[in-house]
Parts: sequence; structure tokens; C-alpha cells
Amino acid sequence: GNMIEPVCQSRHVSYAIMLNPGGLACDTFVSHAWSESFLQFVADIAARCEDFKKRVFWACFAALPQTWPRGHLKAFLGMSPHQSPFSKAIDNCDEFLVVRNANKNMYGRLWCVVELAFARAAKKQVQIAGNMPPRTTASGSDLVAAATCSDEDDASILREVVRGSPAGLVTLISEVVAAPSGSALNSGAGSYSRA
Repeated sequence: GNMIEPVCQSRHVSYAIMLNPGGLACDTFVSHAWSESFLQFVADIAARCEDFKKRVFWACFAALPQTWPRGHLKAFLGMSPHQSPFSKAIDNCDEFLVVRNANKNMYGRLWCVVELAFARAAKKQVQIAGNMPPRTTASGSDLVAAATCSDEDDASILREVVRGSPAGLVTLISEVVAAPSGSALNSGAGSYSRA
């Protein structure tokens, strides 16, 4: 936010569109918790992706117009998370990358839970980068039950998405939390396994 918002404020577009007005097809959707330093975030991605400089990544902080008024941004995101830019990007990306951080368990954020639910429904392999906070032992069901969102309207809609997700989401969250950095998990709608 501190790096991107000042640059985008006067242009009223996302950072990604500011740099690429025609847009780009993305290779990798990046799920993260907004509580990591930007330098650590980039370092974790670079450590996980050998072809880092050749890929097009979709990360919400760059892909969405962060400086829009809240009402405009909510309208852009739509009434259904299934029609949101998040869902569309996950469907259209070749890979789904989870960038964990040592500051906060990302599955305390409802959007991160929903992103993983979308990846599971789309049968994306889940690539793991970064490390979880020390002593993270909560089960997937505990994390999902306690997950929050800054907007109460969004929270109720996102909880509906989680309730309607295919079986196994809670187990997949537990696996992502426990997996070492550099792991990959197959997340088909009916099963999951280490890749």
C-alpha cells in the first residue's frame, strides 16, 4: 500500500493496469496476507519460482485499484465472490502460489480461505512459499471458524462461499499450514496429496 497507492492515486487505476494498460495474461495467482514486508514477499516468490522474472503474477495489491473509494471498489469486486477478479484470475492462471509469512497466519483472513477454496474447486496445484509464524498449530477448522474480514458485508458473503466449498478445504488448509516452504499440494475437488 505505501509503495503503490501514492503512484496510483492520481491515475485512478491499479498498479498493474498503470504499467500494462492493455492488461496481461497471468501465469500465477498469488495468495498472501498483507502482513509481510514487500521485500520478503518478493524474496519468497523468487526463492520458489526459478523463472520469476519471466512470469506474470496476479497479486491483489497490484491488480486491484487500491485507491478507489470503498464503495467503488466493492462494486468492482461484485456481489458474488465467484464473479470477482479473484475467482476469474484463479481460473485463468496456470498456477496458484501461497506466500506465507512469519508475522501472521494467512488463514486468519477470510479472503485467503476463499482464494484457497477457489483454487481447490479449479483443481489447481498449490505451490507453497514462505514460512508460517512460529508455533502455528491451529487446525484448519479452527482457522476457518476464526477467520475475519475487514468488511462485515464481505465477511457474510465469504462465509457462504466457504460453507458451499467442496469437502476437504479444512484439511487442505491444515496441509498448507504444515507443509514446508517449497512444497506443492494437489488440490483437486475430491482429494489432495503432496505433489
